[in-house]
Amino acid sequence: MNTNSIMQMKKYILLLPLLAASNFTQAGEPSTKEITAEPDAFRPIIPTLDIRTRYEFREQDGLDASHAWTTRARVGLKTADFSGFSAFAEAELNFAFVDDYRSNPTGSTSTDPYVSGNTVIGDPENFELNRAWVQYKKHGFLAKVGRQRIIRNNAAFIGNVGWRQNEQTFDAIQLAYKNDDFSISYAYSDRVQRIFGNDANDASFAGDGPPLHDFEGEFHLLDATYDIGSGTLGGYVYLIDVDNNSNVGESNTYGVFYQGNGLHAEVAYQDGESTLFTGLDYDAMYGHVKYTHKVGKSSFLAGVEYMENGFKTPFATVHAFNGFADAFILQRIGLNTASGYDGMTDAYVGYIRGGLPGNMTFKSFLHYFMDDSMSNTYGWEIDAVLVKPFSKNVKGILKAAYFNADDDAGFSDIKQVSVEMNYSF
Repeated sequence: MNTNSIMQMKKYILLLPLLAASNFTQAGEPSTKEITAEPDAFRPIIPTLDIRTRYEFREQDGLDASHAWTTRARVGLKTADFSGFSAFAEAELNFAFVDDYRSNPTGSTSTDPYVSGNTVIGDPENFELNRAWVQYKKHGFLAKVGRQRIIRNNAAFIGNVGWRQNEQTFDAIQLAYKNDDFSISYAYSDRVQRIFGNDANDASFAGDGPPLHDFEGEFHLLDATYDIGSGTLGGYVYLIDVDNNSNVGESNTYGVFYQGNGLHAEVAYQDGESTLFTGLDYDAMYGHVKYTHKVGKSSFLAGVEYMENGFKTPFATVHAFNGFADAFILQRIGLNTASGYDGMTDAYVGYIRGGLPGNMTFKSFLHYFMDDSMSNTYGWEIDAVLVKPFSKNVKGILKAAYFNADDDAGFSDIKQVSVEMNYSF
């Protein structure tokens, strides 16, 4: 593809969210343009479209500031349900219109753009098959095979990393059953496609740093929930053995949780192996307690998340936890320990206010980070988010985060601001 073609494609992708938004009035109602009926032959095929354009600024002490303006498009085709059977395929394309950033946290230049010395923003340019699956779903039973999105519970252990432009997906076989009170699901996967895209280096690229493209191995994911009336009681077993990254290595996690009446309470035990630890073997505990109280259109929340040194969540949507600045993302995934890192205690409070003018929602969070013994501190962070829906399909998000690291804690101050527009169809 020549340079002119690439630029034309970039301009078209950039304009898609604006074109989509133009189909709605200021009141959020569909436009009055005449819609031509689909030919009968095409009714069993349902197109899907998900577009996000975002500007992100990120600065970390000791590195140059980064600026990224990216637009991500996911285009898919889904068949209608035929006696419980359906199929779906989706391509994912990400372009960088402003590319003054480093798109992965390693020394590998296999992702583009890669500006050496810049702060990391993990959104490489990318074109890949994001999802492709066949499923049978009927009478509460589900069987799904192929590349798929898997999110379990609150995504603290198993998620799709939805914040980043390139999604995390699983090559997996999934079986599930659900009725009014009970659900159970099991998934087996041997490959997890990470967020760094199709061009990112794999384990076969010797000397090019740790593998970025995927996690390979054997992964067993078992979840169950039961409605006990006052809330939901759940449990999970995640047996994860990553073959192509010895730092992440093996982890066997067994946990239970309760969620109801504003309370989330969770505890888990993990044992495993990692080359980050002397003797390889380790065991560690996890706990998370959060309480949310609603007053009118406002919600007040407070919580503590605890991770004993060694505990890791390699397949989590990490951005949703421990602050939006992602100061502890590598430690939570299990990729390194960082100087001075010795587990984590994250004490936080939050405030959420909906129903603001323009139907906007405001969210703010304050975190205070300590080690697992609560004797040493890493720093504190403040986050703020403003969400503005323009219509059923179009939404804008403004987000800011500031992480202030304690001296000699082994971490650096981080400033981050992003503004984005989302369109889905």
